[in-house]
Amino acid sequence: MPQGILHTPNETVFNLKRPPKTMSIKTKQYFACIFAFCILIYLVLYFYVLPSEVLIDEQYGRGLDEDLLNKKKGLEESIISQECSTVTDNCYVVVDKKVETDLGQMVERHMYVKGFEDESDTIVRLIPQGDRTFEYSDTRMWKIDHLSIRAQYIAALISAPFIVSALSLVDSDNDGKAILEIGLGGGSLDMFLHQLNPKLNITAVELDPVVVSLAQKWFNVVNDNTRRTITTDGLEFIKLAEKNGVKYDVVFLDACDSSKSIPCPSKVFRIAEVYSSLSSIVGSSGALVVNILSQSEHGVEVDQIVEDLSQYFGSCLKVSITDEVNVIAICTKQAITDNTSNTDFLRRRANAVTMRLGLQDVLKTIKMN
Repeated sequence: MPQGILHTPNETVFNLKRPPKTMSIKTKQYFACIFAFCILIYLVLYFYVLPSEVLIDEQYGRGLDEDLLNKKKGLEESIISQECSTVTDNCYVVVDKKVETDLGQMVERHMYVKGFEDESDTIVRLIPQGDRTFEYSDTRMWKIDHLSIRAQYIAALISAPFIVSALSLVDSDNDGKAILEIGLGGGSLDMFLHQLNPKLNITAVELDPVVVSLAQKWFNVVNDNTRRTITTDGLEFIKLAEKNGVKYDVVFLDACDSSKSIPCPSKVFRIAEVYSSLSSIVGSSGALVVNILSQSEHGVEVDQIVEDLSQYFGSCLKVSITDEVNVIAICTKQAITDNTSNTDFLRRRANAVTMRLGLQDVLKTIKMN
């Protein structure tokens, strides 16, 4: 018998249907509070917790309007950021450029000092979103390919410590080795090494907080357990490391100034006292790697820098590059005899290093001091 129906002889049948359930006022208030709380949490996460540099590609996934298409016709580059520094009085420009290479068209991100548009401090390759091209997408959203080195002198700097065995071609042998980089730029050098082996202990020192900000925002330079950026004077950092007896397996000196004759390394680093301090913080089997850029056609200043450095190390190698005027000095505590056999060995070693690391073979000559 169905529930709610009573039936007895000589009695009227009563339908005892239950009254419809209703939600009490207190229950309604409770659920309203829960809903409001969830909305509040969402808003807090959206506006305060999610990274502020996240950009939305408004054109990704749909077509562009005709007006925008016409504006982008023939466009080869797009400026995405400009910031000026009160520390160095430099204004930095970040620009995405469409370039043609032997491998086809690609997009690069450059950072340069305003007024020196043809001398990019940093060049990295961007990874497209799906099948999007430069003309049809917001390239600010594209990821950085840290393992694709676009500047020859950066490839040479990376190769240098491997050539003299301060770093090993066996990744596990490098775990925990300490790397110091003076001069961050867009971080292409240290981020290559960090991605190559995340167990390397890397410290990058940069004087200009604007450079640090741009590197983090537009070049995906990260701080984590094994890689960090310290915003301070590189010269003071070196002196403090010497005072505290800190040793590094590799020290990169890639700090430049606005000098017209020798911008790299910066003049403040080109004195005997600093060369001595650099030698003291390099470990017994380590290496100092210096980027030297001179506008002189004769190269006398470059030779003098390498010669001065060699007074504080067992030996220094002078490495010239195929298509760029930069010269790389590689100094070690070990003495390397200047003879044909050693030169040939270093040349073969350099070839093996560039092949193993997937870098351009950009080293033209290797000479010893």
